[in-house]
Amino acid sequence: MSKATEFMKTFLDDGSDLNPEEIELYEKAFTHSSNNNLNNNHQRLAFLGDSVLRLIIREHFYEKYPEWDKGMLTKYSAGNIGETGIEQNGYYAQLAIKLKIVDFMDIENPTFETTNETVNSEAFEALFGAIYLNRGLEETKRIARKHILDNIEIP
Repeated sequence: MSKATEFMKTFLDDGSDLNPEEIELYEKAFTHSSNNNLNNNHQRLAFLGDSVLRLIIREHFYEKYPEWDKGMLTKYSAGNIGETGIEQNGYYAQLAIKLKIVDFMDIENPTFETTNETVNSEAFEALFGAIYLNRGLEETKRIARKHILDNIEIP
């Protein structure tokens, strides 16, 4: 079992086995773009994952805070909470660093710190892009609630 597959079984936390198609897509999500191989879909998955996460976060705030107007919804989804906004690379990077996602990646030439914001945020977004493609929106929401939304503190 690869490092990425091992991580995904724990991260998904649903007790199910991963089928070969899922494993292949998770492997792509965990293959850094510096590898320059055909199995790399990392940046494309990060692009998709970024959009999926924005939708999930905004829907969460929309439903949880019906009294908030557009300005408040924008402030807390895209604006600043503490030092970084929820939909910002810095916030995703913090979560990825906490999960040690970089340790599970296939990186040909790791010439950066494991705390690099760009690498970590892209990995986090790629991970959610792959989950969305493999498991659909509802399952992606469940996982986002566990790893992101349940930990958001609104001042």
